[in-house]
Amino acid sequence: KLIEIQKATKEQSNYYIDFAEDIGNPIFKNENPYIDMKWADTGYKILGLFRYWNMIEYFFPYKHLMDENWNNVLREFIPKIVNTKDEMQCKLIMLELVGKIQDTHANLWHNDFFLFYGNKIAPIEINIIENKAVVVRIFEQLESNTKITIGDIITEIDGIRTEEIIQEKIKYFPASNYVAQLEAVARNLLRTNEDSLNITIDNCNSIYREKITTVEYGKVKFWENDIPSHRELEGNIGYIYPASLKKGEIDSIMVSFILKKGLIIDLRCYPSDFIVFSLGKYLMPKPTKFVKFTSGSIENPGEFSFGDTLKVGENNADYFKGKVIILVNEKTVSQPEYTAMAFRVAPQAIVLGSTTAGADGDVSRIVLPGNLITMISGIGVYYPDGTETQRVGIISDIELKPTINGIRNGQGELIEKAIELINE
Repeated sequence: KLIEIQKATKEQSNYYIDFAEDIGNPIFKNENPYIDMKWADTGYKILGLFRYWNMIEYFFPYKHLMDENWNNVLREFIPKIVNTKDEMQCKLIMLELVGKIQDTHANLWHNDFFLFYGNKIAPIEINIIENKAVVVRIFEQLESNTKITIGDIITEIDGIRTEEIIQEKIKYFPASNYVAQLEAVARNLLRTNEDSLNITIDNCNSIYREKITTVEYGKVKFWENDIPSHRELEGNIGYIYPASLKKGEIDSIMVSFILKKGLIIDLRCYPSDFIVFSLGKYLMPKPTKFVKFTSGSIENPGEFSFGDTLKVGENNADYFKGKVIILVNEKTVSQPEYTAMAFRVAPQAIVLGSTTAGADGDVSRIVLPGNLITMISGIGVYYPDGTETQRVGIISDIELKPTINGIRNGQGELIEKAIELINE
């Protein structure tokens, strides 16, 4: 009977599900957001759980990569969601559920979470380096009012050890892998609803405490910097920082860089322009396979099929013949991961850095009861040989992580290593 059902003629369209043209990621449509739902109503809560579970069960291309069995997750979360006592507890349980799919694209968005994480922040940027919370940037709101310097280690916040805070917060930051979770926690470590934070600092020479006045979270521009889109380095080397590119600028850059000894492409950022093919045509002597995708099915929900393998590059005798060094780390998320996959097939390409966020593929938006918004990686992204990218990220040819001493001394350790590789 099941075989008959499988082989039966089915409609090619559905009221609730569609797939994006030419891409293939699912479009979840016509779902009632129940904006005014009663959070004490068990029916609404179970509906939200079941809706999300089914969307993942039948249309998430990476279900097989989860650490936990998805059926067991459903059994675990039915009593959890039923027994929630209030609106915020219910939302936190749903956030915990989203974390179970282990996808950096997946989170839960609602205004209440802004207050939960904190609507203010100390204007300092932190990275987790050598398992320590290290200051890597001090924003203008604080620059003239602090002894804190780049490379200092934050050991306590309001009297609580930083390591303890990280372990408490990490469950609220869904991600594909641990380094991506740590990166998300680091961005939110100094958030609060208070007007100040008491921070304990280890600057290598001494340990001291400083009271930091917080500012509105939205006023700290983590994603803005003054790094130019490109520059020439000593030794006839070109450097490209895609986050600062202007639309179409890559052509004029490569006209001046085409005869360089080497090229450094810094993908520790999110490109402001899609450069897979516009830059790829300069890096390859001929079209070269670099990726293939899986997408789901309306006719047979839960089935995923591979499409054709895509190529990057053109027939180009005048392609860039120097070494191409691609820099990656935990800030390399989604599109830059895809970009790294494309550029690493260049003849003399080397990927240098550390584990990326492991979330590849165009995203699909999901709305849940209570108008909770979440997303998933909507298509499966694989190397031509079928090797996974989701969760594992882009594996470096040469692994290198920044050090605390390097940060304190103002060294760009990855760029220094890239220059060394080009000069070998």
